Amino acid sequence: RHIEFSIKSYQQNRYSKNTSGPLYWQLRKFKRAICEKTKPLYCSKMVYLKLAGLKISNALLNKILCLCLNINFLILDRSYGFSNIPIIEIAKYCLKLLHLSLDACTAITDRCVSEITQFCPNLKYISLTSLYRDSNVSSASVIEIARSCPNLVYLNLNGQPSINDESICAIARSCVNLQHLDLSFNEIITDEAISVIATGCPDMRNYFLEGCE
Repeated sequence: RHIEFSIKSYQQNRYSKNTSGPLYWQLRKFKRAICEKTKPLYCSKMVYLKLAGLKISNALLNKILCLCLNINFLILDRSYGFSNIPIIEIAKYCLKLLHLSLDACTAITDRCVSEITQFCPNLKYISLTSLYRDSNVSSASVIEIARSCPNLVYLNLNGQPSINDESICAIARSCVNLQHLDLSFNEIITDEAISVIATGCPDMRNYFLEGCE
């Protein structure tokens, strides 16, 4: 089962007053079904969920996660309105997770990343980009990813300014199957980390360093 609700423009969603379009009514119907006392039949079959650019409450996100235990792909890019609490709950409910994208989600913290990666060790895709380079994700998160997710093939840390050489070297040592790494707009990564990645990840195909000095 594949469910997707997406508003491409983050600003468009925050300031738009349009409540008459098909997306609005489809999302409203989905919310109503999730919040009913009887569990919707499709919840147990849902493996892909994308809620991008949407305002989502803690209660709704937590309800979705606790009902849909078979999610493999979870995408919450640019969504807002929730705290780090339901993000931490991903670790509790989504144990089969393979693909996680939380791009431009300001609720992410090191604790979120630590909990999720420890309980979802089969993750192959992690994207944690920050639009304004003001994320709460630090090198500690990256080290935890390296420690817990050895099967990782895709890691996007674009716009994360506090990721250091030590954490990237940890990725190179542990995630040897890595094929895609984006460290764009990180000003403290040095040639040392780049060299370690080059030798430690022989399958690397895409390596982005835009804006790095």
